[in-house]
Amino acid sequence: MRLPLYLSTGAFTGRVNGRNPALLFEAAKVFPVTGFELMIFDELYAPSPTLFPAYRAAGIRIPLLHADKKIGDFMSLPDGEEKALALFEENLALARLAGAGGLVTHCWGMPPSDLHTDLIYRRVGLLKKRAEEAGLLLLVENCVCANHTPLYHLRNLRALYPDIAFTVDTRCSEFHGELPETLADRDLFQNVRHLHINDYRGGVKDWASRYPIPRPPMGQIDWQEVFSSLASLGYAGSVTLEAPAMLPEGLDVAALSETLSFLDRGFSGAGL
Repeated sequence: MRLPLYLSTGAFTGRVNGRNPALLFEAAKVFPVTGFELMIFDELYAPSPTLFPAYRAAGIRIPLLHADKKIGDFMSLPDGEEKALALFEENLALARLAGAGGLVTHCWGMPPSDLHTDLIYRRVGLLKKRAEEAGLLLLVENCVCANHTPLYHLRNLRALYPDIAFTVDTRCSEFHGELPETLADRDLFQNVRHLHINDYRGGVKDWASRYPIPRPPMGQIDWQEVFSSLASLGYAGSVTLEAPAMLPEGLDVAALSETLSFLDRGFSGAGL
């Protein structure tokens, strides 16, 4: 495939293996990807001053940081703006330290999710400005929400900030029953710079089916339709496999390699 293919560190580090940050050194040796999307958890803040330079010294490419998901929680709270901005500033510093060029960011969380839209949209503008001042790209993700749909919000944000950049997560779109509509929106895709690849198995807004997250093609998403739709759109951004496969003792090399190969075949077959 011609598109840059990344692997999320959240695909192979989690509670089951203690979110061991050393696994990235091993992953970089075995997975044939363009780079890694570094997902920020609480456990990474303290070791980051020495750990992130060590990643760079090892030649590990980290084009994108997945910002702390708690930013989205604070963005949703009427009194959460100060905490959201402070945590985002911390993550901007982490992105620079890791050598990343952008931050995939949740801009609403749970609870109260996307209830206070005017507050959230204004705060997105603040995040965007701060990222630009830091020489980094804010990538607003279409994460799941309780009151509207992610596509509703992305369209509204694009109207407010015409040059804003988005990350589209296939699972979030499918969860809301709007993946085909999202992939058919040519105007929206002028702003889509990145994709998260996850599968889904369940009904529309079936909260009990959010987890576990299946790897493609083990869910219900029509992946051939996804590949052909992206080709029709002329998609030229990057792609991250985010769907997890992890073991208590370390990397699940076989499972993740199988899924990466599936994606490579699918995107390549579509000319992407």
